[in-house]
Amino acid sequence: MRTVEPDETDDVGAVRELRGARAVVLGFLGTLLAGRAVDAFDHGELWFALFVMAPFVLPIWFASGVARRQWTRLRWWLLGVQAVLTYLPFALFGNGWVGGISGLLAGLVLLTVSAPASWFWCGALVVAEEVLWLGVVGPPYTPAVHAALWLLIAFANNGLALFGLTWLAELVRQIASTRDKLAAAAVTRQRLAVAERLRSMIGDRVQAVTDHAKAARTALPDRPDLARAEVAAAGVTTREMLAEARAIAADPDERIGARQETGVVLAPRLATGVLLAVLVLFATQNVANVALPGGTGYPVGALVVAVVTGIAITALQLRHSDIGGDGRPPAWRWSFAAQAVLTYVQYPLLGAAGLAFAGFLAGSALLLFPDRVRWVWFGAIVASMPVLVLITPGGSLRWTGYATATAVAFGLLVYGLAWLTRLAVRMTALREELAELAAVRERLRLARDTHDLLGLGLSAMALKTDLVAALIGRDDARVRCELDELVWLCAKAGNDARLVASADLRLSFASELGLTFDILTSAGIAVRLPDRPPPMSEEVDVVLATVVREAVTNILRHSAALHCTITLAVTEGTLRLRVGNDGLVEEAAPGTGSGLANLRARVEMVGGRFTARCTGREFEVVAELPYS
Repeated sequence: MRTVEPDETDDVGAVRELRGARAVVLGFLGTLLAGRAVDAFDHGELWFALFVMAPFVLPIWFASGVARRQWTRLRWWLLGVQAVLTYLPFALFGNGWVGGISGLLAGLVLLTVSAPASWFWCGALVVAEEVLWLGVVGPPYTPAVHAALWLLIAFANNGLALFGLTWLAELVRQIASTRDKLAAAAVTRQRLAVAERLRSMIGDRVQAVTDHAKAARTALPDRPDLARAEVAAAGVTTREMLAEARAIAADPDERIGARQETGVVLAPRLATGVLLAVLVLFATQNVANVALPGGTGYPVGALVVAVVTGIAITALQLRHSDIGGDGRPPAWRWSFAAQAVLTYVQYPLLGAAGLAFAGFLAGSALLLFPDRVRWVWFGAIVASMPVLVLITPGGSLRWTGYATATAVAFGLLVYGLAWLTRLAVRMTALREELAELAAVRERLRLARDTHDLLGLGLSAMALKTDLVAALIGRDDARVRCELDELVWLCAKAGNDARLVASADLRLSFASELGLTFDILTSAGIAVRLPDRPPPMSEEVDVVLATVVREAVTNILRHSAALHCTITLAVTEGTLRLRVGNDGLVEEAAPGTGSGLANLRARVEMVGGRFTARCTGREFEVVAELPYS
């Protein structure tokens, strides 16, 4: 008998989605890097471009999940390296350095340092970013006010996006990796619950039966009435145990929920928070492009359009993302069309700067459209970027590449935040379903083992008390022997109760044959056993032992047998066990109850075939198992 665990076959779709979880994060970082690289190479200096790309190496390493243990051991050293790669270029390139890359350091801090310390350090990094750019200390890196605001927004967007996507992808991985642990925990809880029930049922009562048997033996032969009373009390207690064992076999335990709290509870909140923050920051920058110094020359209507557009697109994007939900919102085609109009309506007023929300529209396309066309829509929206930027007066290849890559990156961000959250929720449900399945199977196993393992011993104890009561005063010498066997059966019942709730239950076919001979002989039934069992695997040995035990239990409970024959033979690759008796009681209705059904399940579990049939007053069970 072995614990039945959840199916080993992995859900291929889930495995594919697990890979896709990290692919989204790496896709975001890769396209962000591509945009920065295009902008950097426009400077014409290779080493400047290398410094631009260098800060992406450690974030990509962390997001990939490769050699993650190194991050645990060398966290502060690696963060120190990232800090050097982030701030050394300020000294080397001055005002010509690229803004926003510092956000990658903030994202790594959020991912690797525990809260609230991580948020404190991120706040310090925000202050350092502004101090450096505004020239409070050191060289006067003093861009225009709206440029300083853009630097802060780019910093926050990069940091939050790296943190949100990577955290969600890591959550998905953890949920998948702990599936078996949760199932094992559910199985363990079932075992502990049944072990406690069996302990309370068996422990004290077995000791009581033992004490009654010893007291009866002491009372012989001088006080036969006291001996009978003690034996009668032992019989009552034994039958109480037998009744409770059958109750446990019918209902081993109430369902014990497998659900556990996980970080998935926080996933929708985190994803919504990151998405909302990024949208608000983009909307703020969009308004700044019109309203702050450096944006003069735009009509007043452009400011109104920028404000209305930012608010409306933020609301529509949150609706389309439906983070924590499980499908598309109602009338999504109309709301997507509205978002498309709002995305491009600013272009005639602001030029290329008016395309700030194109990436979010691309992300909505990935979330809303069916699989077969979503990437077509995504590609069409992204392709509109270079076309519109290039036809804008002053449009350059550098700005075109940067704007297009940024649109792709934030389209993946929008898609990734919603999709990864849904995936985490779905995989949590799958994990809990598998854990509950493991618990259900364990309950069935415990029910079978309680019936099969304890049934025979307790039935034999009950019959033994009846036999002893009938023999007192007629054959006291045999009574003493029978009482000694009753004490031995009590000890065995206690051990069997412990075995039921163990993870590794081992029965022996040879031992069961010996026990069968002793029990049936003491019940006055002639027994014929096979001479010597052939060598067999441990799994087959356990199954055959269980079949013999249950068959003998049925003989004691449901028959008036005088003879029992057990044969075991190997024929043409099949091991055939037969247990037959000649005392079928017509009212017994063989085949009812759970015993034979349990045996059929056990035999079929190892690829065998089980049959039970009656012929006249003879009844037999046959188990045929593959043998090689």
